[in-house]
Order: sequence, then structure tokens, then C-alpha cells
Amino acid sequence: MNFKEIENIENRVAATEAPESELQKQLLTEYLEKEKKKAGAKENPFVFFYEDVISEPLQYNFETTLGTRSYKNASNDALGCLNICPEFFKLSSWAVDGWLQNALKFTDHIVLHYIQDYCNEKPKTYPKTGVEKARYKHISEKDGDISVAGSELTELYDLRNKLEHRTITHPDGRQELVPPRKNKVRRIVVKLYPDALRRILKTYKTLSPTSEE
Repeated sequence: MNFKEIENIENRVAATEAPESELQKQLLTEYLEKEKKKAGAKENPFVFFYEDVISEPLQYNFETTLGTRSYKNASNDALGCLNICPEFFKLSSWAVDGWLQNALKFTDHIVLHYIQDYCNEKPKTYPKTGVEKARYKHISEKDGDISVAGSELTELYDLRNKLEHRTITHPDGRQELVPPRKNKVRRIVVKLYPDALRRILKTYKTLSPTSEE
């Protein structure tokens, strides 16, 4: 139900001076809550997206840590995810491929900062490994939570590739597009991605615990 429909209900109730029904109150409450979420997402998509995925307050100022440019770019990628699905745990299997692509880009800004600015290292290269996946392998070789996050992001990256590259070539040269197992992908994403973000957040809070929002 959109805003105009809710407004019409309110006008009819006011005209008859009849008390609002529980359904009308519920519809209005749900609409206002939805609008509140939209406003929060537009105001600061980085924080809104991060908190929505991990289901807890961020309490860390990534803008100060990452710098204005990287933070803004990450916010744009977060907004890309929110435009696909404004609530993480309502992410559908049909939307998971586009969402995951933006979600990994969002995380890349933090991963690159960790490698280049905190560790003061150049991103490593690995045989037959693209630059995106190489970042996750790089941090997976570290210790502690960031290592686990790296392994989880590597798995998510491989899932994304399987969603995008679905062509198989038969011995006779005939090609076939394999249907993706999106329900399985969604289950893995819902399990791994929040954990990866929590571990990254925990790492950063350990590195600079005073940088809180």
C-alpha cells in the first residue's frame, strides 16, 4: 500500500469521525517505518547498510578511518545494495547475484585500506587469480578475525563467479547455460557475509578502538 492509499483511508476515517481500526493503524505504522528506513539509507548508506547486515550498531567511524573519497565510494556501493533490497534478511534468491556484486565492491574499499594503509603492504598477486580474489587471499594469510573474513570473502567471490559464468561446453562443441542454484547461494550469503563484516569491524575496533561514532 502506497502513501496515497493510506492518505485516502485517513481521510475517510476523518470524514466519518469513526475510530481507526487496528488494521489502519498497522498499515500506517508500517508505512512510516518504511519511510524512516528509506530516509536513514539515503542519509548515510554506509552505516545503514553495515548495521542492517550485522543486525547491531556499528559504533565505529569508518569515514575517519577510510578517508572521505573511499568512504563515499563505499557508500555508493552500499546504496547499490540497498536499491536492490533495503533489508538484508529479506534478500530474495532472484536478487542475490546483483546484490552480492555490489556487496563485495563495498567490502573491497575496507579490505584495500587494511592491506595498503594499515599493513602498509602492496596487494599480493597469485597465479591464475584475479585482483579482486587476490585481496581476500591476502588477508586470509593474516591472523585472527581478518583471516577468517578473508576466507569467507574468497568463498563469496567464487559464488559470484559461478552466478556470472554459467556456460559449459560439451565434447561436441555445443554450449549450454547451466541454471544457477540461487536458493543455495542465498543461504550461503546470509550465513557468511554478516560474519565477514562483523569480523572486519572487530578487527578495526581492535586497531583503533577510540574511533567511534
